[in-house]
Amino acid sequence: MSGKLLLALLLLCSLVALYGIGELDEMPATGNATPGSEVVVSGASVVPHPSLEQVDTERQRLIRQLAVELLELYGEGIHDRAVQARLLEFRTRLMADYPLVGRGLFEQAVMLAFPDYAGEVFGTLAKLVAYQEWLEDNYLVLSGMTYLEREGAKWNKRLALFGSDAERIWAEERQLWAKKQQTVRQTIEDLDQASEYSLGETLFQLQTRLEETYGSGPEALALNNGMVAQVYFGLGSVQEKLKQMSVDDRQQEINRIRQQLGFSREQVQRLANRDQRREERWRRGLDYMAQRQNLVEQQPADQLEPALQLLRAEYFGHEAETIAREEQDGFFRYRRPRLYGRN
Repeated sequence: MSGKLLLALLLLCSLVALYGIGELDEMPATGNATPGSEVVVSGASVVPHPSLEQVDTERQRLIRQLAVELLELYGEGIHDRAVQARLLEFRTRLMADYPLVGRGLFEQAVMLAFPDYAGEVFGTLAKLVAYQEWLEDNYLVLSGMTYLEREGAKWNKRLALFGSDAERIWAEERQLWAKKQQTVRQTIEDLDQASEYSLGETLFQLQTRLEETYGSGPEALALNNGMVAQVYFGLGSVQEKLKQMSVDDRQQEINRIRQQLGFSREQVQRLANRDQRREERWRRGLDYMAQRQNLVEQQPADQLEPALQLLRAEYFGHEAETIAREEQDGFFRYRRPRLYGRN
């Protein structure tokens, strides 16, 4: 702790020890009573009414107490916007304890504890409140976005308000998210190589780890069955097992997995129909690639392109021109990995 900060803290502690610490649930109203007068309650009991001087003394004692607490909690890092941002929770608690005067107590305590940084603190908190109000005002719009879209919108607003300081203010959130991503990434890498698991056991392991990592937080809401299916059917261990099955057995297994993921019967059937169309396209595409390779090996160079044009037209009809442009760009769609359940 710096010498200047230690001196300020010791001074405030001495003041609190000298004057004591008072209770201040609310500032007492004096009404029309004169200082030191008595007020009759229920026509019987006589209760002394606090004087204005007493009220002021109690307020000052509490302000000094709060300033000491602020110095102890935040004194070392108050120059950092991220530390300043944490004072919002302190202010919120104080305003809950003292609804009528909490904000004023907080501001006076901050000015007493951090005279050189009070303006920055109040500015930081004002921006945080503006950000929270923006979240509330745009709740419906944000709720309609995907998780990634929503996070992008929130970060754009944070950067607009705080600039580069936003990274430090929300550093813990970013670190937690990065840790969760690393956990899931490691799970995927492990399952990708886990050939000892059955298809059902692999899915169970994946779902269990996702639930353990994301729980019921906002990220979990983004993990719909479609996204989990994409991850699952992208695992090498899963594809290796599906590849060894017959077409019919493979489709039955894919349907079963989708049901286990929570797809409705109608969705499973619709996706199965799509799988069948994709199966036919891949069969035709792989056939084409084999014939194409024969032409490349056998045809003279000056006759190759006309022969390829005829071959593409035979296999792809009106899509032949698209396939030709892709090949000119060096892209061959049927050289991509075949991922059953995905493409």
